[in-house]
Amino acid sequence: MRCATACAWGGGTIINAIALGVGAAFPLSLRVAAEVCESDEDRVTSYADVDLRPIYEALEILRASFKIPRVSVKFSGDLPSAGGLKSSSASLNALIAALNELYGLGLGPVDIARLNAEMSIRVGISVTGAFDDAVASALGEAWLTDNFGRALLRRLDVSGRAVVLLPPWEKGRPKVDEMRAVAPIVRAAVLYAARGDWRTAMAINAVAYGFALGYDPTPTLLAFKMGAVGGVSGTGPSHVFVAESPEDLLRALSKYGRTIPVEIPKGPCKL
Repeated sequence: MRCATACAWGGGTIINAIALGVGAAFPLSLRVAAEVCESDEDRVTSYADVDLRPIYEALEILRASFKIPRVSVKFSGDLPSAGGLKSSSASLNALIAALNELYGLGLGPVDIARLNAEMSIRVGISVTGAFDDAVASALGEAWLTDNFGRALLRRLDVSGRAVVLLPPWEKGRPKVDEMRAVAPIVRAAVLYAARGDWRTAMAINAVAYGFALGYDPTPTLLAFKMGAVGGVSGTGPSHVFVAESPEDLLRALSKYGRTIPVEIPKGPCKL
């Protein structure tokens, strides 16, 4: 029985793409690995308690496109499935990359990210395809992207280290109309990111979407006071902050939930 394994990074949001279709994300050193083996039927298991239906649907889409046989898939890793940390993008990237290795599909990292975005819309796990998330996860780089055009617009040099906050707040059902209502503010974030100023872009995004989604702004304001930047990632409830020296921030944010110190990768995930 032949098998192949690949991994992909989780990530944090710089600009949520829902308002304008243009987004930006950066990788985090939390990962998902997929072991894919030849099998007599499709079987999927995961380390995380998540809905596996989209993965089965993705396998059918890939089978129609590449004529691959039935496979078993085992996901492992340390990337929390709490909303906002790009676990869906990472899982699909790891799956596609492992199938690419096993069956020689000839896909490069950007091809994998584009296929990921297409399937994310088709299986109903993303409004825009989350191409920015898929790119950050697959390439281990931060990019500003046109999510509907599947285009890379500008690479962003995100530096420092990151703190992930997993607050006890429940994830509310995202209200797309309210998120799109902050488009005029998010447009400013896109302009800053297009100039390479990802920090200002991330701060604007955190305030705009944090307000639209109704999350408590206290952790974000505290992080700003301590010289960090960030806030709600995706549609939450996870928050991600970038700081030069995150030790004090880790302690300060711990009163609002579980905190995880992470690095910002500089390249694709390798096992």
